[in-house]
Amino acid sequence: MKKTILALAVPALLAAGAANASVNLYDADGVSVNVAGAAEIQYYKGYSTTEDSYLRIDDADLIFTTSIEVSDSLSAVAGMGFKYEDKFNGDVANDVGNVDNDELWVGFDGDFGKVTFGRQLLVIDDAGNQKDYELGTEQTDFVQYQGTQVIKWVYDNGTFYAGADIDLDDNKSDTVDGTQIVDGRIGARYEGLDARVYYYDGENFAVTIQGNAYTIDASGFNFEVDYAISDAFDVALAYGQIEYSDVSSSSELELGVFGISGGYQLDEKTSFAVGYDWIDGTGKGVIADTESTSLYANVTYKLHSNAKVYAEVGVSDAEVGNVDVDTDTGYVLGMEVKF
Repeated sequence: MKKTILALAVPALLAAGAANASVNLYDADGVSVNVAGAAEIQYYKGYSTTEDSYLRIDDADLIFTTSIEVSDSLSAVAGMGFKYEDKFNGDVANDVGNVDNDELWVGFDGDFGKVTFGRQLLVIDDAGNQKDYELGTEQTDFVQYQGTQVIKWVYDNGTFYAGADIDLDDNKSDTVDGTQIVDGRIGARYEGLDARVYYYDGENFAVTIQGNAYTIDASGFNFEVDYAISDAFDVALAYGQIEYSDVSSSSELELGVFGISGGYQLDEKTSFAVGYDWIDGTGKGVIADTESTSLYANVTYKLHSNAKVYAEVGVSDAEVGNVDVDTDTGYVLGMEVKF
């Protein structure tokens, strides 16, 4: 999901959400089949001084889901999803993309919530509530947001919601430990207030921090609050902490991440947002301290409930080991169409 906090702890890219509209393909005899998709293209210039602006595929997803009624209170469910990834490397003549099967799961849905098994997104994938498209700081980088051996439970009764999952050890060897993750969420809604906290604990990730390769354990949390002040104004606050520990040395990086943003709905089609993000990181061993901030603003125009265009601009400051990191002004022009 385009995470870069581990690399420099500078403002990173926020991945666009998966398609949340859907088309019903079949609904009879207790069986329903739906398909949903999204395509999002951007003209993008990030904060890096070594990259020029370019046209990029930001999001392209397609997912089929089915629900089969077993009884009045229980259904069998399944999903199969595909992600279209841009592999642009600067060589326009050889620009190609991959199609990856990123979701393949089965399970049960009932009064107890939904329990699913297989390849799927983790609960932590829903973390992050700031109002930027691309130019805000990534709210805490939890390294890995999906898995292939996931057992997942989610529940939502409108007021209270929760979820938890485990991604089992991905190494079948009896003697070698692979990556494994446990994460969860608990939250509540009341009138215009929505608050939740996410927890994450993972082991044996291969990552790059400040240009060096590590195998780390990662654990942390993210606390988020959204409040609708009125029909036109709303605010979002978030604070998270995460610790990355090298499994073979004393090197560590402890990060605190804060974000605040506000939105204004001018009319049914036009909205504006502005936000500020801050990262403060303390390094140990050979990992240096790091700090960064970002300030962004954007405008969105809805062409239709399933189609929108937007523009965003942002500035940032970053420092690693008391050395300033050069940054450019970033900007994004984008369009998203979903079904």
